[in-house]
Amino acid sequence: MLNWMLQRMLNWVLQRLLQRLLGWMSLTELISRPDFFRTARSQDRAVLLWALAILTLGGLALIERNAVAALIAGVLLPLLPARVSTTRRTLLLIASASIFFFGTTMLLIVVPLGLYVSSARGAAPIAILGLASEKLLIHHFQSAPDIVGQSIHLGSLIYVTVPILFALLILNRELGWRSITTLFGATLVTVLALDVAGARWVNFSTLTLPAFRTLFVLLPVSAASSAININYSPISNYRGSIWLAAGFAVGAVGALLLPTTPIRSIAFDESHGHWETVKGSFGPNDFGRSANYTYTALYSYASKLVGRAYALENEGGKLPEAGIFVLKMPSMSLSEAFSERLETWVRDGGRLLIIADHTDLYDSSQNLNAFLYPRFGIRIGTNAVFDARGMPTIPITDKIASAIGYVNANGGPWAWQTGASLNALPIAAVELANFGMSFSEPGDYSRPNRFGPFLPRTSLRFGTHTSVMGLGVGSGAIFVVLDSTPWSNFSIFLREYKHLFSSILDAMTKPVALKVWGWSAAFLGAMFIACALSRSSILLAVGGISIGVSIGCAATIGAASFVPQIDGRDFQLRVATGDSAKLEFLKQLVAPGQRNFVRILSAMGKYGLEPASSPSGSETPALDNAKNWLLIQPDPSQLPKPEGVLSHISKGGNLSVIFGPEQAGDTAVRAWLSELGLITQRSIALSVAEDARTGGLLNRRGSALLRDVRTLTVPAQTAKLKERDGDQLIQSYTVRPTTLPRTSGLLNVGFSSDQFTDDAIGEIWEGIYPSAIGKLREQQLAATLLGSEPPPPMPTDLKRPPRDADGSHLHQYLLLVDGKSALSGSFQHKEFEAAENVEAAPIDNPISYLESLRDRSTSFIASSCPRTAKVTQCAERILSPDMLEWMVSWASSDDGKLIAIELLHERRFSGVGSTLNVIFTN
Repeated sequence: MLNWMLQRMLNWVLQRLLQRLLGWMSLTELISRPDFFRTARSQDRAVLLWALAILTLGGLALIERNAVAALIAGVLLPLLPARVSTTRRTLLLIASASIFFFGTTMLLIVVPLGLYVSSARGAAPIAILGLASEKLLIHHFQSAPDIVGQSIHLGSLIYVTVPILFALLILNRELGWRSITTLFGATLVTVLALDVAGARWVNFSTLTLPAFRTLFVLLPVSAASSAININYSPISNYRGSIWLAAGFAVGAVGALLLPTTPIRSIAFDESHGHWETVKGSFGPNDFGRSANYTYTALYSYASKLVGRAYALENEGGKLPEAGIFVLKMPSMSLSEAFSERLETWVRDGGRLLIIADHTDLYDSSQNLNAFLYPRFGIRIGTNAVFDARGMPTIPITDKIASAIGYVNANGGPWAWQTGASLNALPIAAVELANFGMSFSEPGDYSRPNRFGPFLPRTSLRFGTHTSVMGLGVGSGAIFVVLDSTPWSNFSIFLREYKHLFSSILDAMTKPVALKVWGWSAAFLGAMFIACALSRSSILLAVGGISIGVSIGCAATIGAASFVPQIDGRDFQLRVATGDSAKLEFLKQLVAPGQRNFVRILSAMGKYGLEPASSPSGSETPALDNAKNWLLIQPDPSQLPKPEGVLSHISKGGNLSVIFGPEQAGDTAVRAWLSELGLITQRSIALSVAEDARTGGLLNRRGSALLRDVRTLTVPAQTAKLKERDGDQLIQSYTVRPTTLPRTSGLLNVGFSSDQFTDDAIGEIWEGIYPSAIGKLREQQLAATLLGSEPPPPMPTDLKRPPRDADGSHLHQYLLLVDGKSALSGSFQHKEFEAAENVEAAPIDNPISYLESLRDRSTSFIASSCPRTAKVTQCAERILSPDMLEWMVSWASSDDGKLIAIELLHERRFSGVGSTLNVIFTN
C-alpha cells in the first residue's frame, strides 16, 4: 500500500514537471503529434526547470546511487524542451543510455553535457565543478551530530537536501533571486514537514525507499516551478567551458606525473593486544575461534604481495622502512612515546593501515582515537553500520567509479559484515570505499547478537558511510578500514576481500597523489562556489585545474581496483558457486533448506589451497585463469565447455564440480556430463539418520533407518576419461592416455554438495571442538582437490564401544540440557527426578538408556582412552546406538581408578537441538 501511494505521488509530481517542461501539454498529447521534436519550443522557463530537475536528480543519484533518481534523470535527459538538431538529440539519447550501462558515476559527465546542449550552457562548466564537489566531499557529512528533539537525524536530512542546494548554486545566474528564494523556501518547508512527519507518519522503511527520497527532492522543484521567471534570459558562456577544459587538461597531466613510493615490507602490530593475531597456527588440526578469528592467512598473503612481513612484538620494535605498519584493533593503549614515534614515522613517509571494527570491543576504538584524533583529526565511532533492513550492507560500486578514487570498483555486489562510521574527519580525508546507504547505531557487544539491539529508525543517521578512508600526512599516508571481518581466516577466501587488501596496498604506493587529491578536492569545493557566483574565465581555469588534479589523483588511486589476481600469488584455488549456493558468514541470513558453504571453503586455507571465491552466481569460469577450479552447485550456464574441460585437464589443470543432489535431474547438467563421456546412475544403500526431535535427550525416539539414494557418475566405454578413484560423494577421473607418474590433471564430479554444507560439517568457528564428520569432510574435500590419497569413509576417531564393561560403581547420574538440570537420580534406587519442563517420554525407560550409555562409556575408556591426568579428556569420541556423538572426559582417584565420567554432545553440530551433558559418578 505504501509503495503504491509513493508511486502515485511520484507519478503526479513527474507529470506536473513534464507539463511545465513541455509547454503545459500532456506527455501523451505531445508524443502523439507527428512533429514532436520540431514543435518542442525552446522556452527558457521550461529549459531551466528541466535543468533544475536533472541537476537535483543527478546529484541525488551520485551521492547515494539512487536507482530511481538515476532512472528519471536518464529519461528526462533526451526530453530537453528545446528545438535542437537531430545529432544533438541523439547525443542526449546516447548519454542517457550510458547511465544504465556504466552506472551513476556517468552523471558527472552526462548532466553537464545535457546543460551544454541546452540554452543553459553557461551553467555547464559550473555543473561539472558542482557535481564533482558534491560527490568528492559528501562523505564529510557522515559525521553530522545528533540534535536532541529531531525525529529525523540531521545527517539524514543533509543527504536529501544537498542535491537541491547544489543545483540552486549551479543555476543561480539562470534562475534569479526570486526563483532561488522560492525554491530555498520550498526546500525548508519540505524539510520541516518531513521532520514533523517523522514523529508519526514517516517511519524508517519509508525514509529509506529510493522512490520516497526521489519524491522528496522533486517536491520543492515542482513547487517552485511556477516561480521561474519566463522573461529571464539564461546566460551563455562558451569561453567558460574552454577555460575549464584547458585547466582540467593541465591539472590531470600534472596529477599523472606525481611520484610513487614502492613498498618493500609490512609489519603487523602485536604489541597492543592479540585480537586478530598474526601469530598462530591455521592447519588441519586447528579449529574454533582461536584459529579462525585471526589474521594468520592475511599475514601469509601480505608476505607474498610485498616480499617481507613481520610482527612488531613490542613498542621498541623497528618500524618498517619504505613499508606499511598495520595497527589492528589495539586492546591495549599506545604509550605516548610510541604514539609520537609512530606519528613522526608517518609524516616522514611511512604508510599506516588502521583496522577498526564496530563497537568498542576491548576498548579498541578508544585506544585508536586516543592516538588518531589529537594528531590527525580522525575519530572512529563506537557503533555499527547496517543497511535499511538492519542487515549487513551489500553495496555495488560501478567500475567507472575507479575514476573518482574507489578502490573496490568491481561493478558487483560487495558484502560487508558491519563496521564503524567516522565521527570526525580532517578536511583532506578522502573516501576510497563505502558501506552504501546505511544506518549507524551505537553497538553493544554485551548483547546476545553482538551488534546491539539494532532497530532501524529515523532518529539514526541514514546515508553513505565510509568503509575505507585515506589521508595524506606529510610525505606519508594513513588508511583506515572500518570493518575487521574481511581479512579473518574464516572470510579471506572471498576474492573481493583479497582484492581489497591488494588494492589498498597498491593505493598506498601513491601517498603524494593521496595528499594532493585530499587538498585539491577541498579547494575544488571553494572554487565551485567562487565560479558559481562570478563565472570568471580565470576562476574557471583555476577550477578546471583543481578538478583535473582531483580526478587525476583519484583515478591513479582508483586504478588499484583493477590490480590483476595472479594464480599462485593471490590464490591456489579458484572457486565459483551457483546462485543457489550461499556464502553468508551469519547463519541468520541463511533460511532453512538453503545451503551455505562458507565453513568448508574457509577450511581449505588450512591445507595450503588458499581459495578465492567470487559471489554466488556471478562468475562463469575461464579455466585458463587458474590451474585449480572448484565449482559448487553451479548453474548450467556456468559450466565450462566440455572440450575446454578436457583440454584443461590434459594440460595438468584440475576441475572439481560438486552438484546438488537435485541437479542430477537437470537435463542441461546431464547433457554436459554426456559430452564429457560420463553417464549417471543411481546408488541405493541403507543409511541411519539421527533423531532430529527437539526437547533434549529424553524427547528422542531414536535413530531411523533410511534408504540413501545418490547419483554417481561412471565413464562411458568411449569416454576420454578414465576412472581414478571415487566414493559415495565424489568420483575422480584422469584423461587418456594415462602415464605413470600421472601428468594430466583431475576431473572430480559429485552430486553430494549437501554433505559439505555448514549444517553438515558443524559449528567449528565459535566452538573449540569440531564434530567427527566435520573434520572428515574437510579432509575428504582437501584430498580430492589436492589429488592425494582420500581418508577412510568413516571417521577413525569415532568409536562404537560394546556394552561389555561394568560401570555399576558409578551409581549417580545427572543430565543437563543447556547447562540446566533436567534429570538426576541413582541407579541403585531405580528412580529419577525430572525437571518440570522436561518430558520423560517418549523414551520408555530413561534409567535403562542411561545405564547403557554409562557401561559403553566405561568400556570405551578402558579400551581407547588411557589416563593422562587426574581429569583426562579423550581424543576420540563415542557414537552411541542412537547416533549421538559424545565427547568423553573422566576423572580418576589418586590410585588411577575411575570415579566420574562426563559426556558432552553439542547438538549445534547439526544445527538443531541443545547442548547435552551427562555426568556419572559414585
